[in-house]
Amino acid sequence: MQEIDFVILWVDGNDPAWRIDFEAARRDEGMDCSPIRYRDWGTLRYWFRAVERFAPWVRKIHFITWGHLPEWLDTTHPKLHIVRHEEYIPKKWLPTFNSNVIELNLHRIADLAEHFVLFNDDTFLTRPCRKEDFFREGLPCDMARLSIVRPSSVAQTVLNNLELINSTHSRKALNNHLMKWLAPCYGLDNILKTISLLPWSFFPGFHDPHQPQPYRKGDFVRAWELWGEALERACGNHFRAASDLSHWLIRYDVLCRGEFVPRGNDGALLNLDDRSLDEVCKAMAEGRYRQVCLNDSVEVADFGRSVARISEAFEQLLPEKSNYEH
Repeated sequence: MQEIDFVILWVDGNDPAWRIDFEAARRDEGMDCSPIRYRDWGTLRYWFRAVERFAPWVRKIHFITWGHLPEWLDTTHPKLHIVRHEEYIPKKWLPTFNSNVIELNLHRIADLAEHFVLFNDDTFLTRPCRKEDFFREGLPCDMARLSIVRPSSVAQTVLNNLELINSTHSRKALNNHLMKWLAPCYGLDNILKTISLLPWSFFPGFHDPHQPQPYRKGDFVRAWELWGEALERACGNHFRAASDLSHWLIRYDVLCRGEFVPRGNDGALLNLDDRSLDEVCKAMAEGRYRQVCLNDSVEVADFGRSVARISEAFEQLLPEKSNYEH
């Protein structure tokens, strides 16, 4: 079985030095950026505890940072690779506060394994995982499901991805590996959704699971060879913009080529808002799902209290310090 790395992106929105850079760039570009996108829930230590407990087989963790580091993090851990933006993102695109730019250049990270799993700092493992949950026979494990793009803050980026996908792939190509799109492990509901969209002559959209995403480094290289000019333009956006592209572009390309192994969805997208917080905390403490995405929300009246509640739930699931902590 091939070696697998984890890549995680993290930002400390409270770092004074980072805020100076952020505010200067924001004023220069006339941007009005929501602080929710950058605020820290204080859950990062539990991400490392989860990896050590639930995925001890990981070869290396590439920790992507603007430059700041948690004071509790043991940077001497042999599996930990601290990667600052300037160490892999071309200088012409720095500084960047756009996660899409940070993710689209991951293939440039030194010593990154061919097979890796991309995590954001709001995606967590909460039960034991095997390598085979992410890769089999050298291919990423994924769910291929057609979907309609819903109005949202990221909808335009998704549409930009789809424009490139449809300019490269014929929808008829799906027929070459149709059973991968109709795999029983997806469940009847997901299969029926795909079937309902098969008459479309182009790819109308793809279901995005918002879970830890397995990738091959070579697929990023392929994307830059195919769409280099478009990616160059998009990486010039220091903040999220309507002309952005995202790492989902690489995933869609892989799905269209059928270079994946079907896998059911055993994770969950959990919204952190006042109405759902108690149920989210219960699910976390119980380890109800194998992996989760804790999605931040504007509907949080008392942020400090909510942070304390989430930390309490994580402590029930992962009470022991990891070797990544001092």
